[in-house]
Amino acid sequence: MNVWPEARTDVLGAPYEALDLPLGTDFEGPVSATLVRSRAASRSGQAVLYLPGYNDYFFHRHLSEFFTSGGIDFYALDIRKCGRSCKPHETRNLCRSLTDYFPEIEAAAALIYNLDGNEKLLLSGHSTGGLIAAIWLSRPGGSEFRNRVNGLFLNSPFLSSGVPRGIQSFLNPALRTIAGLRPAAAFPHTLSGRYCQSLHVDYGGEWEFNQEWKSTAGTKLRLGWLAAIHEGQRLVRAGLRIEVPILVMCGAASSNSKASLEEIRCSDSVLNVDSIFKLSTRLGENVTSVRIKDACHDVLLSSPVARESALATLDRWMTAFL
Repeated sequence: MNVWPEARTDVLGAPYEALDLPLGTDFEGPVSATLVRSRAASRSGQAVLYLPGYNDYFFHRHLSEFFTSGGIDFYALDIRKCGRSCKPHETRNLCRSLTDYFPEIEAAAALIYNLDGNEKLLLSGHSTGGLIAAIWLSRPGGSEFRNRVNGLFLNSPFLSSGVPRGIQSFLNPALRTIAGLRPAAAFPHTLSGRYCQSLHVDYGGEWEFNQEWKSTAGTKLRLGWLAAIHEGQRLVRAGLRIEVPILVMCGAASSNSKASLEEIRCSDSVLNVDSIFKLSTRLGENVTSVRIKDACHDVLLSSPVARESALATLDRWMTAFL
């Protein structure tokens, strides 16, 4: 059944369409995700599915235009309880396992392949979205769509939380126990919003975005989410053995949230780029890892020069491997 007539014009305006993907109910009630589509004028049978990160949603028009100008249909998935998909009864960014997100990836892939007639799919994710994409793609069997993905592009994937493994050895069991009982419980400390501030025009950045969906005021880390992240990162350390070609892109240097906004705009103030680079080898056998000079955490929201370098790198990699 063609469900696209039920889509609405997205908040980004035409040509973006937004389609709700009902996903039943969970421990907080009815849950859904949102699939955003922009189709190429001259279609090639290729598509890309993009997963945003934590405290994030899709607003990157320039990224979709990069793909559609090359004949590639573009799709972005605001996963449950994030961005467009978070409802008033839900706790933003909350999950209990990264597998919670698998149903919306499957539903999106079904539409991309079966309804829109695409034959090839590049899966892409930023930060937490990159970790989710990699874990989903690494799962053996059980999905006709997973086996048809022909490439993976990760933009500063969240492969390590920075918590030493020795500490995690006793922290994680306690975290899983508490998160199992109270997944929405939060640490009292608020995660800094300075990285998001560095991006937004209100603070001298280049980008306009919804500050409720991508908070510049900081966020509370939920225990259920953190336990799920640590389990996913454990799987990465053990090796995911993804078979398709993988491009991992990150900045050349890291900083922290206490740096000036100007420094944050040209470094990764969220993750350790050395850890990303090192752990990228655990994803599969065909991995290309590239550091982009002066890139921020979301490489594709960096300054124009760094952004153009990143897109040129992506274009060369796609030509060589896809």
